[in-house]
Amino acid sequence: MLAAEEAEVPRAREYAEATGGVEHDTRADPWLADDLAAGFLVEGGYMLDPLGATSAMAQAARAAGAEFLLGCEAKQVLISGGRVTGLDTDAGPIATERVVVATGPRARFLLRSVGIDLPVAASRGWLLETGPVPEPPPYAIEQAAWPLQSEMGAVTADRTLGEIAAGAEEPGLVSLLLGPRPAGQLVIGTSLRVSRSEEPESPETVRLLAERAVRVAPHLRGVTVTATWSGRRAMTPDGLPAVGPVPGVEGLEVASGFSSIGMVTIPAACRRFVAGGDERFDPARLL
Repeated sequence: MLAAEEAEVPRAREYAEATGGVEHDTRADPWLADDLAAGFLVEGGYMLDPLGATSAMAQAARAAGAEFLLGCEAKQVLISGGRVTGLDTDAGPIATERVVVATGPRARFLLRSVGIDLPVAASRGWLLETGPVPEPPPYAIEQAAWPLQSEMGAVTADRTLGEIAAGAEEPGLVSLLLGPRPAGQLVIGTSLRVSRSEEPESPETVRLLAERAVRVAPHLRGVTVTATWSGRRAMTPDGLPAVGPVPGVEGLEVASGFSSIGMVTIPAACRRFVAGGDERFDPARLL
């Protein structure tokens, strides 16, 4: 957990104290710049491969009896008398008494088909991947500039027509998250900015990510960049997920708004969804 600037030190120290991290002498570390404010080593952290994790979860779901209709988009939740009766899809209607909307940034649009506007916005984050690095870092690096969950919702809050017409600058932020791939490449992120389109916005964020990386590790200046890409995350106004029944329609539930921490929090949140204890994430708070 790295504090590149003095203003980041309190948050880095707070995180280290909560996770058992110990202070690290960044000036004596040949991998890091010698003018960083502070660093803390946290044992037990690791990089999660999202593609591998997604595949593993899908296989576990199939083993438990789930069926996937791939390439089949859900168009509309069907209701009658205030309760769910089915789901209309590209392959035709599916009769069911229960629908869980877990469509990430598109959750808002599917729920609107039954007259419910749950304020789930989309944020875009960028990543870049380098070529092989001669000596990859022996750790993953996270900069303590990333906001708390409660602060993230404001970045992606809906803007008014007047604000957009006036050309008001969209808020956004860039922090550093850097980790090695098995073949010696580095994956570098991360960023947060409102997204209203499926097409990538703000490609200049890639330059800011590169700027952050060479600030922390100047010897990376000569490393090549082989790929950049972006993705969209679902965000709620208060930064917390929306998990549970949707008021007003019996049989309609939602699991969305997991922002940038979905891969590591969704399993626990869905256990609560099934067994109870997810009251803090009640979608009713947003309606």
